[in-house]
Amino acid sequence: MEVEGRDFLNTPPMKTVRFGGSVAEAMEKLRKGDNSDYELLKHQLADPDIKDAQIINWLQEFRGCMTQLTKDHEQLIYTVLRLPWVGRSPDVVDEFMAFLSNLVSAQTVYLCACLKMVVSHFTPKRVNICEGGVDISDSEDEDDNLPRNFDQCHQALQLIIRYVPSTSRFLMPILHDGFPFIQKSSRTLECYVHNLLRLTVYIPSIRRDVLELIIGRLLKLDVSASRTDIEEAEDDVSQKHPEEGLFDMVTNCRLTEGFRT
Repeated sequence: MEVEGRDFLNTPPMKTVRFGGSVAEAMEKLRKGDNSDYELLKHQLADPDIKDAQIINWLQEFRGCMTQLTKDHEQLIYTVLRLPWVGRSPDVVDEFMAFLSNLVSAQTVYLCACLKMVVSHFTPKRVNICEGGVDISDSEDEDDNLPRNFDQCHQALQLIIRYVPSTSRFLMPILHDGFPFIQKSSRTLECYVHNLLRLTVYIPSIRRDVLELIIGRLLKLDVSASRTDIEEAEDDVSQKHPEEGLFDMVTNCRLTEGFRT
């Protein structure tokens, strides 16, 4: 996750893309009351089948007119932040990192939006499964690319902190709001907690708050778990690894006593 030595701010756009006009021209038309190209741009950016080359070209254009992206263009910025950059080709990831660096440096009003976007990738992506005519939406727990995706998220956060040192002040409320509901799969909760702990390595100032958040949510999870589920889980552990199961039960009892004390 090394980010030193990579000057994202001063890397110039290499080329532009045309869809009836450049990004700068679309924004100028919007300023004059013509929103046709502006709406077309948002529509094409939201295309679920968008190609890597398209993402790169548009991001390069956005970087070329960064100072013009004011609060008036927040819908467009939010559309760009929803681009599927995590897990894409290295060129897409690098270009998106450059865009983030430029955005938070030139338009700090979008700092929280950028942080929310990155934190939203702290859990496996959602997939839709149809079983018996019923749509079931849950997280993709078996994605082999998760470690790489999480690395990219933390690289993005480190870049944001590099250009906006006060980032940690705005991060904790976002981490609170982004914590998955206790009804989510254990894998989803595991991934989120894992990423929270990784944050404390390079943002030590929020370590105490992060640990309090994790412990508080895990206690709520423990309270909401049914006694039957707990007993079944303990039986499974004790049958597979009798000694380990006994050790875990003793340790859990001691931890519980410690919390009560």
